[in-house]
Amino acid sequence: MIYHPDDAADGYYPSHVAIRRAFAEGKLPTWERGAWSGWPLIADPYYGAFYPLNVLFDVGANAPVRGLGFSIALHTLLASLGMFVLLRRRKLAHGPALFGAIAFGLSSFMAERVRHIIFAQLMGWLPWIFVGIEGFLATRRRRELVLTAVSIGMALLCGALPLLLFVLMILAAYTIPRLGSVPPGERLRIFLLLTLAGIIGVLLAMPQIAPTLAHLPYAPRALGADYSFASSYAWPDWRYLGTLIAPDVLGGEERAVWYGKFNHWEMAGFYSGALAVMLAPLGIQKRRPETWALAALCLVGILLSLGDTGALHPFFFRHLPLYAALRCPTRALIMNLFAVPILSAEAIAKITFEPSRRSRVVGIAIAGGLSIAGLVAFWILRRPIRIEPGILATRFAFAQLGLVAAAGFGVLALFFARTLASFRPSHAFVFLLLLSGVSIYDLTVESRGILQPKPADFASGTEQFAAVDWVRAELAKSGAGNDRFITGASGPFRLNNIGMTLGMESAGGYDSVSVWRYTNLLWIINRGQPYPFKELKDDLAAGVIRRFNSPLVDLLNLRYAIMPANEPPAPDWPLRYRLPDKEPVHAKYEASWDRRLAVFENPHPMPRAFVVFEARVLPAEPLQAKAMVTLDPRKQVILDRPADPKPLGAPHALSPAKIVSVERDRVVIDADIDAPGVLVLSETTYPGWSASVDGKLAPLLIADYAFRGVALTAGRHRVEMRFHSRPTEIGLVAGLLGLVFLLMLSGVGRRPRPVL
Repeated sequence: MIYHPDDAADGYYPSHVAIRRAFAEGKLPTWERGAWSGWPLIADPYYGAFYPLNVLFDVGANAPVRGLGFSIALHTLLASLGMFVLLRRRKLAHGPALFGAIAFGLSSFMAERVRHIIFAQLMGWLPWIFVGIEGFLATRRRRELVLTAVSIGMALLCGALPLLLFVLMILAAYTIPRLGSVPPGERLRIFLLLTLAGIIGVLLAMPQIAPTLAHLPYAPRALGADYSFASSYAWPDWRYLGTLIAPDVLGGEERAVWYGKFNHWEMAGFYSGALAVMLAPLGIQKRRPETWALAALCLVGILLSLGDTGALHPFFFRHLPLYAALRCPTRALIMNLFAVPILSAEAIAKITFEPSRRSRVVGIAIAGGLSIAGLVAFWILRRPIRIEPGILATRFAFAQLGLVAAAGFGVLALFFARTLASFRPSHAFVFLLLLSGVSIYDLTVESRGILQPKPADFASGTEQFAAVDWVRAELAKSGAGNDRFITGASGPFRLNNIGMTLGMESAGGYDSVSVWRYTNLLWIINRGQPYPFKELKDDLAAGVIRRFNSPLVDLLNLRYAIMPANEPPAPDWPLRYRLPDKEPVHAKYEASWDRRLAVFENPHPMPRAFVVFEARVLPAEPLQAKAMVTLDPRKQVILDRPADPKPLGAPHALSPAKIVSVERDRVVIDADIDAPGVLVLSETTYPGWSASVDGKLAPLLIADYAFRGVALTAGRHRVEMRFHSRPTEIGLVAGLLGLVFLLMLSGVGRRPRPVL
């Protein structure tokens, strides 16, 4: 079985296929034509092109989708083991450490984020950062700094950069108080050494960080986020606080039974287990100042998640630019996911190993009372009655909470009763195993409804619709670099990136880190005007076309549209293919879509490369975008600066150019013209592309707002465009430098010894 939900199917799966294809070609995945009429795939950190453990996406049959299951399993184990080792280094016994490891590694977040695997990968490495810090504070040995640096590097390299701000807050809340335990004369030196480990970790991650940072000025997020957009995924009211102890209080993962604000995994996917949450406040200790900081961190996470309802979200939006670029305040709850297991483990250690005989008697009364109350609540709330489905879901969620409380506090009451006469550590360990078992039951019951495994061939089966197969065959006949296709906005959403999956050139796509100029061009096509806001107010991740009667659609070299048969893109687009009723369906699991989808053909697409002889120069990007609304791309080209040589400037028929060859980072075009003009290649413009004409470097122009152009004299010319991602090269060099520093820090060839 495999996992294939939502963004895992829509974005991660096709992107990993495309990355795998690039490496198989012996190239870096710096440029990809399977979406967005060409875009810098490597600039999107979400897919972790250089993350070593993503090798799981390249192993075995159907690897890119099967690897998702392997990856989530591996990082769940990595997270659990990391938290266990961290708690042991905090000098907790095996029992409390085991409980904390379960609360962290088996949290509902790890199951929910199968759809966003990078976040689960980050959580796998997060505790190991602090394992290294704790180890260094205790031993001052180099190997602990090496562990810290490697863990930071891997946590960044996997691509979960949207959570970076919250990780930094966790790092500060934990590490600064812990430095208070260091003798004053050593604090500065230790701080500097830990900072050095952090810098080395950042260097190790630079192969991903560098192209991502270089891309940010050219991405839609460069506009900044409107306040309402930045608050999109926030708890609307305090009721949602209940999801931390009863995650299904507003319904379950399935959309048909979720009655809260869209959507479940952003609103309720931060569950560490009811017992862990209820015990966590008891883990605050006077002699451990970091426990106070972690408790404060939990409060900050909750207040941020409340968005406008809380006090902190507006302040963070105004004063922290990194935070303002996000749109999911609830993700601040990853701070709780880290803090609650530590605090609950500390609480268990305190109540099971430290209390006096009198405290044990009080513990029997309190734990026994809570257990009975939980059992009564379970019995009452699970009684079958006819009520509104939303209220019934709430009853069942609190019934589950009652059952867990009854079992968990019952175990604690029995433990206090058993040890009333005499206490042995073995007694505590046995009962804590039982308590951990209750938590495992609680968390797996919740995750069972989240994870929805599919048959092993589900991914490849759902994309092989008959309409897709027909277009694939037709495009193969025309050759690379000649025609594009797009899928309809009302079809299966995962088809937006089908071009990357199957190696077909697509004018559409699905990604939140696209190129702004092309994304805005799609907006112009669909709305008849440039994006009207100075800041982002809309989710522009889906690159679709809804208005096919625009001449700009022809400019995209768009020949085919795969859409429901009853939704033709435009009146003059003829139906070219629909699966005959007598022919068997191609899709194994979604036969209904296979019958509904059809292929429509654009009767007048423009060539991929062509020469026009009249130019209009508009240096400012907003003016270029506005001019695209009324542009006739067959007669005129809009340029960002004057062309040299200057085009003819008189009415002249468009002259098609011939695509000679197309490679991942190279395009060769032949043009034969009788007057000076501008060669336009309808492929997205982006820094790193250069041009040569007849073997000599030539200025590369921004043509028609989103594409590339080269000025030509009259005659026959060979134009070559090459892509060179300098940020990627800088990142790789920085990564190698980080590796050298890491080896130096580890003292390779020396006997292990303290650095202080």
